Amino acid sequence: MSNIVAGTVTAASVVFTGSGGSTQTKAVSQFSDLANVSATTPTTNQVLMWNGTSWVPTSLPGRLISVNVFTPETGAAYARNQAASNGTWTRPTGCNNVHVYVTGGGGGARCNDNSYRGAGGGGGATSIKWITNITDNTVAVTVGSGGNEARNGGRGATGGTSSFGSYCSATGGEGGQTDSPYEGGIGGSATGGDINLPGGGGEMAHGADREGGGGMSFWHKAGSQHHYTQSGRWFIMHGRWGSGGGYGYYSQNDSTMNRGGAGCVIVYNYT
Repeated sequence: MSNIVAGTVTAASVVFTGSGGSTQTKAVSQFSDLANVSATTPTTNQVLMWNGTSWVPTSLPGRLISVNVFTPETGAAYARNQAASNGTWTRPTGCNNVHVYVTGGGGGARCNDNSYRGAGGGGGATSIKWITNITDNTVAVTVGSGGNEARNGGRGATGGTSSFGSYCSATGGEGGQTDSPYEGGIGGSATGGDINLPGGGGEMAHGADREGGGGMSFWHKAGSQHHYTQSGRWFIMHGRWGSGGGYGYYSQNDSTMNRGGAGCVIVYNYT
């Protein structure tokens, strides 16, 4: 009895020994040998798909090709970014569908020197849209800025609007106001998406003994701090990724930490 060991053998022919030894020639299959298959040779990242008559090379739908991120924001905790920016999305080769997230800028806080009384900025809204069979080779992208703070008077500035061409857009959150009407900033509004999420409202302290945070965006929420004396820790109040600015007590030490964060546009590119 013969023993067979599992493995991979590559050979043009195999000789079987024994009574009247014979030779078995290995068959080499070609793509064209398959039945009901298109003669067109597949290209990179294509698969064979049945079209009702035959198997044809097709780009696999729904495969993630790449991701484009438009924002001045980063993943660093000790950082702040509020600048607006413009860009252009360019359709990658093989891209037929995109999934887009658009977030407006956060509103700035109202802060008052040596006072707990303050009002956080509102968060930027977020529009989420799935775009099928996109034919645009390029789309204009706008990223809204974060709003500046208002110190000892007035309302914090409203965050800027972000958009992905004419497909969808999201406005920034309003600034906070500790004078009439005494309120945290209202969050922004979103339009054009399959899902449209308003930004969160900013917190408001009318009296003493309470600091407060800014309104939340889809991505982030800013907090608050009391002393403003440890400069490395002040970043907790600054809005990021579309959230509104928070506020604290000794705001005169660096009120610029009470600003809203820049928005963002993120595009997932699919076949």
